[in-house]
Amino acid sequence: MKGLLYKDWTMIFGGYKTNFLFLLLFYGVFTVLCRISFLSYALVFVLGMYASSTISMDENSHWDAYARTLPVTPGQLVSAKYCLTLLLTAVSIPLGFLMTLLIPDPKPALLEITTGMFSAAAVTLLYLSFVMPLSYRFGAAKARSWVSVTIFVVIFLPAAFLMVFKDDLSTPAVRAVRALAQQMDASSLSSEQWAALLLGVLLGAALVCFAVSWVVSIQIYRRKNY
Repeated sequence: MKGLLYKDWTMIFGGYKTNFLFLLLFYGVFTVLCRISFLSYALVFVLGMYASSTISMDENSHWDAYARTLPVTPGQLVSAKYCLTLLLTAVSIPLGFLMTLLIPDPKPALLEITTGMFSAAAVTLLYLSFVMPLSYRFGAAKARSWVSVTIFVVIFLPAAFLMVFKDDLSTPAVRAVRALAQQMDASSLSSEQWAALLLGVLLGAALVCFAVSWVVSIQIYRRKNY
């Protein structure tokens, strides 16, 4: 497993070193000078995507055909990708915090930064939970395209619908949001506690999806012929 992680890390470092340094400098400068904390959250997603890009590199180099001759199991080959994803996502969070700490006073609130960082991590894991199994099944390029189209259909179209009917109080989604807001107002929990609770639920759901994705990817990889 250590050898597989080292192989993937070497590919990322060799292929994206210059790109990452440019992004880190670009995001850092704009975060500090323009006070755009969103870019520090985007860095979390970018680093997570670096890990999944090793699947494309393996496809281009025909690594998987060679890997079948090595004393490693499909579970180990797939697990290395998932471990690297978790590692890079975890590393990106303190990097993002550092970028926001460099913002001159007044700095964004700690709750805002924490919520943004861990929400970005959860979104990254959820996105890759779909991309990685599909990449093993249909190829990385097709997987990213299909997931992007799915996200547009599932998220942006309903969001556009809500914007159009935002003044219609009979809309089920509007009623649900208002009911949740009323429940939060009536609760004894503070806004910080509610934020921590919702963030914990989001992260927990992301990790569960990531674990299920890992199991599915192993099964797909085991049945695939190279």
